[in-house]
Amino acid sequence: MTTKPKKFGVMGWPVEHSLSPPMQQAAFDACGVEAEYCLLPTRPEQVQTRIRELREQGFAGWNVTVPHKPAVGKCMDRLVAEADLLGSVNTVVVEPDRTLTGHSTDGYGLEAALRERFAFAPAGGRLAFVGGGGAVAATAVHLARRGVAEIALINRTLARIQLIAALIARVAPDCRVHCLPADDRETIAGRLSDLPLLIQATSLGLRPNDPLPLPVETIPRSMAVMDMIYGQTRFLAALRDQGCETADGQAMLLHQGARSFFLWTGIEPPLEIMRQALRDALRLRRPDPER
Repeated sequence: MTTKPKKFGVMGWPVEHSLSPPMQQAAFDACGVEAEYCLLPTRPEQVQTRIRELREQGFAGWNVTVPHKPAVGKCMDRLVAEADLLGSVNTVVVEPDRTLTGHSTDGYGLEAALRERFAFAPAGGRLAFVGGGGAVAATAVHLARRGVAEIALINRTLARIQLIAALIARVAPDCRVHCLPADDRETIAGRLSDLPLLIQATSLGLRPNDPLPLPVETIPRSMAVMDMIYGQTRFLAALRDQGCETADGQAMLLHQGARSFFLWTGIEPPLEIMRQALRDALRLRRPDPER
């Protein structure tokens, strides 16, 4: 008797750019798990219908990307830890009784990536974020709960990062948080001169003609910079030329995806196989002779 492969996927809109399918499929295949991982393009107005369909079709779990993380959080039977704090979900596990449990693995992914690329440990750490969206909320809250001592939040709209700061104050009151408007170059330069690490978490850089998220001259050469966008960006290239240590978002995607794989299967993820599949997929999509 043959068993049907378990079904997994990634829900988003748009979602065709996602590199999760080749990465996750490589992990399933390497571990001998009979599974298929697919794209699940879902318009915002279709989220509830799509979740109902995935239940009916016997999906064992799925990932969630922008813009659906908050909407999916509202549809879960149970939210775990940071997903509950944020009301935002990027990994859904379908339990044996068919109930849906929502997780957030973004913070885990960033922490593991920073440890791997920059030997960054959260306890007592200090860093800055550019951006005010859900990725910043998820990762900044995670790191604050893990013991980061100081976080600077930089964004065009202060109200958005003030909400994140208020949430951090509630769950990690010992973490110092500074909210800085993105157009105040002098204040930003002064604050960054005292911090070792910057995370770029806006969408600027996805398109070749995007402006830089921050002027390069406000960033000290001693600063390490990670861009959550996977693949080289003009911002990272300029900072690398300036002498900064840089990394793109591949390691974050790898580690948050590996955590999802573990939540679905209980199997230790084959990190190096997933990493190579991710590199191969990115190389095919955006050739870069320097990579």
